Amino acid sequence: MKMRYSLIPSRAVGDCRLTHGAFRTLASLCLFTSINGICFPNQTTLADIRGVRRPVVTQQLNQLRMYGYVVDLEPVGKKHPKGFKRGNRYFVPTFEQDQPPPLEIIRFDDPGDYRRPPYVYL
Repeated sequence: MKMRYSLIPSRAVGDCRLTHGAFRTLASLCLFTSINGICFPNQTTLADIRGVRRPVVTQQLNQLRMYGYVVDLEPVGKKHPKGFKRGNRYFVPTFEQDQPPPLEIIRFDDPGDYRRPPYVYL
């Protein structure tokens, strides 16, 4: 791995609501974060860094979303030919009140809707 360190929001260090796994997933996500707080690693990459399975990373990302440590952004660019959809893009705010950069669009839909067959009703 090329990254030597990551900058993690300091508010996450003392947040007792976060599990240890979610904190480590946040740290892994921050390895890829730009100076603007935007990153786009895929969940398999995060799972490989953490040494866990992808569904574990998905659960921990949901926890990070719930507490405001990760905000989903609209993906840009073309979909990979073998991919199910365009990749994920995340914004990691340093402070709770931080907003994504001006040209970014926050994604409000449920990512799970893409994989749910059309005949399944909630």
